[in-house]
Amino acid sequence: MKLSIFNIHDVVLFITMALCLLLAIFHFFSPNKNNLARYFLTFFLLDICVDLIAVLAFWNPAVRINPFFDTYLIPYILFGSLLLKGPLLYGYVSAITTKNYRLGMLDLIHLVPVIIYFLVLFIAGWDTNDIRAHLPSDNKFFVALSLDEWHAVKISPLIYAVMAVYKVHLYRRHLKNQYSSVSPEGPAWLTILTWGVLLNWGWSLGVHLFGFYFRAGFTDKFGIADNYLTLVLIISLFVYSLVYANKLLSANFDSGKPHDASSAEVTESTVIEKITYSMDVEKLFLNPRLNIERMSEHISVPYREVSAILNHHFKANFFEYINLHRINEAKRLLSDPALIDLPINEIYVQAGFNSKSAFHRFFNRLVGMSPSEFRKQSLAALVSDASTNTHKNAAT
Repeated sequence: MKLSIFNIHDVVLFITMALCLLLAIFHFFSPNKNNLARYFLTFFLLDICVDLIAVLAFWNPAVRINPFFDTYLIPYILFGSLLLKGPLLYGYVSAITTKNYRLGMLDLIHLVPVIIYFLVLFIAGWDTNDIRAHLPSDNKFFVALSLDEWHAVKISPLIYAVMAVYKVHLYRRHLKNQYSSVSPEGPAWLTILTWGVLLNWGWSLGVHLFGFYFRAGFTDKFGIADNYLTLVLIISLFVYSLVYANKLLSANFDSGKPHDASSAEVTESTVIEKITYSMDVEKLFLNPRLNIERMSEHISVPYREVSAILNHHFKANFFEYINLHRINEAKRLLSDPALIDLPINEIYVQAGFNSKSAFHRFFNRLVGMSPSEFRKQSLAALVSDASTNTHKNAAT
């Protein structure tokens, strides 16, 4: 008798589990000051790993541990991991995007679906075979209840994924409103994670509903494709983590060399000169895509050191410092009589802004008036000065 234990699709699951485990270890030990976010992400990745193990044990008859575990515990592990991955994802996104985010008693409400499911599962006495068969049709109440539970554990994660995507969208919009540019690393990671999960879990729900109501012969193929989507998502996160980690490690090695106080002063003075030269002479701020990583690479100084110098010496964060130079450039352009016919929409682009709303907001904040009002006053002052000089020359 030919016995097939694992096929290529099972190997995909094993690879995904291994990558999830490596990612969890990597992020747990990464130098992240946000401990709550680190814990959420670690448990989220471990939960995905547990979910894949439970799926393999649930559907593959060759995977057996012991009768009690296989028959009674697998349903709790499978559906518990399915119901927990949504709250863990949303908790991680909240911890990243919300300042001073803290867990409270109200957050325990996210565990209610898990508790309810476990109670129903325990009271009904369903085991792995019952759930795998979606229960026999002689008890319509239990059949309906079982179907509702299947739907709930598939829909619930997708709802959390939509909430996470929306929260990241608000976060990116907040950054764009607060600054004229957005440093890509954090938002890009969150975007890949949330949209990838939304696509993955949306596909899973679609296959689940299609299989329940249509019973098509190729439904299993779409279900297997779900495992491949998960693998692609985890690989993307893994590669991105390695690339970003390389930046962090290179920055740490560059800025972590021992030096005495005198050399520190020289280094700080040198960095200040490089920053000032890059702004006043090279005018890096005119690049609308400029961020602290590009600037640090340009002046060959680790970005953490650049950030520290900006905060300590210039009393501003990176975006405030850059936008101050952009506003000064805009003031120069608006005050130039030769550019009186140049539209303000062109002014903010030439000054280095990539957002009209950000330009007007920063201009009003730093100058105390709108760009058009500033142009009128500046040109009026030039006309007045010219008229005064003319009268003085005529008098003499």
